[in-house]
Amino acid sequence: KKEAMAICKIALILWIVALAICVVTNYAFTTPSNRAHFYQRRSTKTLQTIMNFKHLQLKQRENREYHMSSSEDLEIDSGVVVMERPKDIEKVEKDEEKQRSIATIVGAVDDDRLAFPELATGEVNRLFSNLEYSSNLANEKAAATHAEGSVVGAAALIAGTTIGAGVLALPSATAPAGFIASSAGLSVAWAFMAMSGLLIAELSINRIGETGRPGLGLLDLYDNALGKVWSRFASAAYFFLHYAIMVAYVARGGELLGGALDSIGVLPPIVHGGPQVLFAGSIALALYFAKSSDVEKVNNALVFGVGGAFFSIMALGFKGASFPALLDSANQHPGAVVDAFPILFLSLVYQNIVPTIVTQLEGDRKKIFNAIVGGTAAPLLMFLSWNAIILGNVFAMEGVKLDGLDPIALLQTSSNSGPLLGLLVNGFSALAITTSLIGFVYGLLDGLTDIFGLPTDGPSFEKWKPALYAAVMLPPIMLSLGSTDIFYKALDYGGAFGVSTLFLLLPPIMIWNKRYRNPEEPVTTLPLVPSGKVAPAGLFVVACGLIVEQGLDKLGLVQFLSASP
Repeated sequence: KKEAMAICKIALILWIVALAICVVTNYAFTTPSNRAHFYQRRSTKTLQTIMNFKHLQLKQRENREYHMSSSEDLEIDSGVVVMERPKDIEKVEKDEEKQRSIATIVGAVDDDRLAFPELATGEVNRLFSNLEYSSNLANEKAAATHAEGSVVGAAALIAGTTIGAGVLALPSATAPAGFIASSAGLSVAWAFMAMSGLLIAELSINRIGETGRPGLGLLDLYDNALGKVWSRFASAAYFFLHYAIMVAYVARGGELLGGALDSIGVLPPIVHGGPQVLFAGSIALALYFAKSSDVEKVNNALVFGVGGAFFSIMALGFKGASFPALLDSANQHPGAVVDAFPILFLSLVYQNIVPTIVTQLEGDRKKIFNAIVGGTAAPLLMFLSWNAIILGNVFAMEGVKLDGLDPIALLQTSSNSGPLLGLLVNGFSALAITTSLIGFVYGLLDGLTDIFGLPTDGPSFEKWKPALYAAVMLPPIMLSLGSTDIFYKALDYGGAFGVSTLFLLLPPIMIWNKRYRNPEEPVTTLPLVPSGKVAPAGLFVVACGLIVEQGLDKLGLVQFLSASP
């Protein structure tokens, strides 16, 4: 009965998504302003043909010299020779009208709206140039060099941001659905998150073209495209997501630290929540007093450790994984994949650095597209491999049921996998959480300084620095003490409502406003995502469906309906 209800739920959601896409796109297709705008356009070729025809007709009438070449071209009415409209012109106009109708339906952005046509034709490949200045004190001269951004470097930055502690919750979310169904769900989540990043990149390029100011952040995009009311809604979602993930990181980091200290006999019995306070407090103090250059060096070393631990887990775990059990139909439950989507989406978050990528690559749309697609594809492959190894090892254990159990915790304590694999998983978890927590601390600091209009350095920042760090660290520490399974719950709520609102719901609304609210408004770039209105409409509907479904699920209405006869 549960499987049947789950399948019915998936079918109902897909039907609602399909219906909503049709309704939204049909409404957009028939917008009068868009239709009138495109129907008023004429191509250069059509205008030139009509002008030539009228010029020829006027000239013939002025000279009163009419030459009948075909009875189909001329007709006599009351002794006056009248020239008919050539059929080829009518055909061209009909073809142009048909193309405009298709463009209106699809939602294509016309080339005439481009503020810089050279970017579309390829004559110029970047919107601006990043320059680095160097000075020579000996001859008192300064030199400027072009600091061209690298696609590989930008893709690596995206991949590094994506691979965070969210990967630790993946096995718990995907185990009930099984490897095959969860892999399909993860691929779908990747497609939508890549699309979201490309929409944000398009908005960022257009914003740079409007203001002439590279380096504008994500909150500025929301404020410009949504207005004050909706931008506050976006800011609330931004802080909700960051604090929810911070709660998860502090809870799991404290748990790992407490287990490590207890195993070596260093940590005496202390009050509840002590490891969480120790873990978060240590990182907060290090970030507070350390120089940014030193933090960067330490973080690079930790990232290197994350990569080494990950590939060591893959190599060691491959031997103990049971791939027949991983692919066994008895372990596949497609109906459960819907509940895994919040974690799947959260594990693929990187959109907060897209404006930085656009600035690094100087608004080059081709480079930006390749960096986003390539930079997100690499984590997708890593996550699929991670899931296969973790679930393959857990499914290989006899008599193990995953109902309510964390596969990673089970693998860490199992004697079948060996002590080395458990230590590597612990090390990978601790390093991933630490590197991710550092990034989110800085993200919240930037958000708070933007909200309160404070500088990011200097004496004014130093004055408010203690209060800012307290506002960043104290709420996650307090909330992390509330429940033993707060790690998964915080990530689940962050993915269901924070990620879906901030990166799935709002970008299509902003793109829609930019492209179609005023069809005469100039744009800096053509759409980075093909299919016109269909892509943002589909992304919007999926986000709404996820929010509604998860909201009903969190309120217990889904279970109530499933239990009813």
